[in-house]
Amino acid sequence: MDYEVVVIGAGPGGYVCAIRCAQLGLRTALVEKRQLGGTCLNWGCIPTKALYSATKLLERASTAKEMGIAFAPASIDLEKLAEWKEGVVSKLVGGIETLLDKNGVDVRVAESRLDGPGRVALSDGDALSAERIVLATGSSAIEIPGFSFDDPLVWSSDDALALTEIPDRLIVIGGGVIGLELATIYRRLGCAVTVLELLPEILSVVDLDRRTVATLARSLKLQGVDVRTDTAARSIAAGPDGSEVLTDAGAIPADRVLLAVGRRPNSAGLGLETVGVEPDRRGSIPVDGGLRTSADGVYAIGDVAPGPMLAHKASTEAVALAESFAGGKMRSIDYDLIPQAIFTDPEVASVGLSEARAKERGHDALVGRFPYAALGKALGMREPDGFFQVVADRANHRVLGVQIVGADASELISEAAVAIENGLSLEAIADTIHPHPTLPEGLKEAAESALGKAIHAINR
Repeated sequence: MDYEVVVIGAGPGGYVCAIRCAQLGLRTALVEKRQLGGTCLNWGCIPTKALYSATKLLERASTAKEMGIAFAPASIDLEKLAEWKEGVVSKLVGGIETLLDKNGVDVRVAESRLDGPGRVALSDGDALSAERIVLATGSSAIEIPGFSFDDPLVWSSDDALALTEIPDRLIVIGGGVIGLELATIYRRLGCAVTVLELLPEILSVVDLDRRTVATLARSLKLQGVDVRTDTAARSIAAGPDGSEVLTDAGAIPADRVLLAVGRRPNSAGLGLETVGVEPDRRGSIPVDGGLRTSADGVYAIGDVAPGPMLAHKASTEAVALAESFAGGKMRSIDYDLIPQAIFTDPEVASVGLSEARAKERGHDALVGRFPYAALGKALGMREPDGFFQVVADRANHRVLGVQIVGADASELISEAAVAIENGLSLEAIADTIHPHPTLPEGLKEAAESALGKAIHAINR
């Protein structure tokens, strides 16, 4: 069958690209071997955040007595919780299916691979031809020596999100975003959680300042999450009390091991050799500013292409690429300005440059901070931990970056993203009236602090 665009992979890059292409009048097919929505919707972002929200109730109930409100000890119906989580996922998958249908996208459920220029071979024996082929195949969890997902003791993030059991002792290997988010969820469910991180700090691949990381690390410790940095996990062995994880610092008893050391682009088996495309050593498919690979008519977006592995990065690339296919100018994407939200407790969110990165790039950094503990709304929510940080260029006061660690940081970062994307100044934020009492006041106060005009904090 002939198409103008064939998209391989139906995650937040692939399905968004297919829908926008079809909206712009291009004959479009979308090929997916598993579920519409990809990893993000089915086994990643959405189920993780649903469980984060659900388990937050456990944390609130356990500490409500501080406000004079007491609850009976909570009971967890794991089967019901898993069913509710799957209901959230199913509803969103159904919505995507409807959108694809109403926009006229031809959806094919099959495995697929490139079969020479302009051709895609399907596992059902069919073949598609297209003027443009978009690779949006996402990424998969990485194994490390000594730990295999074939071992029944070892969980991937998919296994952890399936909610088959609540182990007494959970070892999380990897102190990155996925590991810490799932550590937070399982600690709330009652597990004794130990996080093993090879590097000196958690979240080492995220551009965060040390103050932000230290605030999160301190909070995790107070919650009972045992975080061990500079610790290498070696293997699993039998111990006197069941299984244990052997590390370079000793053995740690474990009922389950969650392996969360990163993800690898899904470029293997795509038939890249048939069009002369070679992935890099990580498996990423190199692209230019127009998201073109080295093969004519072949493009790559999302996790399989270089850049941060974030759903909203993929969907941003998807829309930009689709609009360029329809004759529009290719939108320039500044990857420094892609916000990130981490669903730990407290949440962490950032956009733009950290203070350290701003200085590396030659800026005379002007920094303002404001603590959650000085916000009336935060105190009323019993969420005093964390702070807002604004980094600006001292010469012109243009905002370069914002980090927020604290309650609802994921919701609060978007105002900062708009400010940075549009080149706004500290004054633009500080002089904008924010409603009181609210959490977004913290961003305004941080901007005032950077300007030396703080009212509710000491100017330094």
